[in-house]
Amino acid sequence: MKFVGRLGFLYDGEIEFGDGVVKIKKGKKDVGRTISPSAIISVDLIKPSFLNNAGCIHIQVIGTSTHSFVDTAFNYTTNMNAICFEKKQLDEALKFKEELDKFLAEAKTVPIPQPVENNMYDELKQLKQLLDEGIITQEDFDKKKALILGI
Repeated sequence: MKFVGRLGFLYDGEIEFGDGVVKIKKGKKDVGRTISPSAIISVDLIKPSFLNNAGCIHIQVIGTSTHSFVDTAFNYTTNMNAICFEKKQLDEALKFKEELDKFLAEAKTVPIPQPVENNMYDELKQLKQLLDEGIITQEDFDKKKALILGI
């Protein structure tokens, strides 16, 4: 899903998510950044106000500074992880933020595969050696192998 921020006729940038990453591009000359969901602290949406016609979506990433919630979108115009938008894009921005929050919540709950311990391989090698030497039967080997592999 993609959100493209515009301020009048000016393109401010875009945020896109999918395939396990979030991509941000600020301005036409920016080549963009790809951010892992695990590096994202929060997604803030600053709504346009009666004094300021612009709002923004800001991606807070580990190791970067943020502004206070009393700040306006103007404070974020130079932030590379913030895309500003006009008041008429507010509904689209709210929907995008909601979907991005869901995406991030899902991405952060996906279990990270743990590396297989070498100990398992050592056990299997020893077990195979016992089978080859005739100390255990094929049936014993198969049962223990299934137990070690968790199948």
